[in-house]
Amino acid sequence: MHIWLVSLGDDDRARRRELAHLACARLLAGYLDVKPAALEFVRAPGGKPRLRGEPLRFNLSHSERLALVGVSHSRELGVDVQAPHPATGKPWFARRICSEREYAAHLADPSPEALLRLWVRKEAVLKAGGEGSALSMGGIDVLDDAVAGGWLCSDLKLPGALSGYRAALAVSTVLPDGVAPTVEVSTFAFSWS
Repeated sequence: MHIWLVSLGDDDRARRRELAHLACARLLAGYLDVKPAALEFVRAPGGKPRLRGEPLRFNLSHSERLALVGVSHSRELGVDVQAPHPATGKPWFARRICSEREYAAHLADPSPEALLRLWVRKEAVLKAGGEGSALSMGGIDVLDDAVAGGWLCSDLKLPGALSGYRAALAVSTVLPDGVAPTVEVSTFAFSWS
């Protein structure tokens, strides 16, 4: 499993989104040894993008000046990254996204950082399942790494220059051959050159 950190240095928000998608296409093309223009994207029934005819799995997330691209050769995955966000300091936001157990944990530690961590873990699990945010965030519980529905969720460590950002990875615990997986994650910095 590979996680790519992509720096998005442009001041324009729309341009940063374009750069995130461009970096994702360049990375996927590199894995497949083709030009980015040769990639054919399709949508799975829940809307998750895939590469037509390829077992390679990927997921993209971006927030402010950072994008993450997760790549796996066979396992479903989801990634999420989020810069500090004003909503994580609002009581209504915790109530909206937390399960009952998570809300109790939030009341014990109501810090915006702890809520941001829960938020990215939930987004990573939802994205891994291909449903995006269509499901109720409060309907899943990500306090533990093992998440109902066959997902393993983990926090991703980001370099010190990205303090305040939170990131998470969710991967399927079920492989096609039925073997219980181990998760080995390698993190790389994407270079535009």
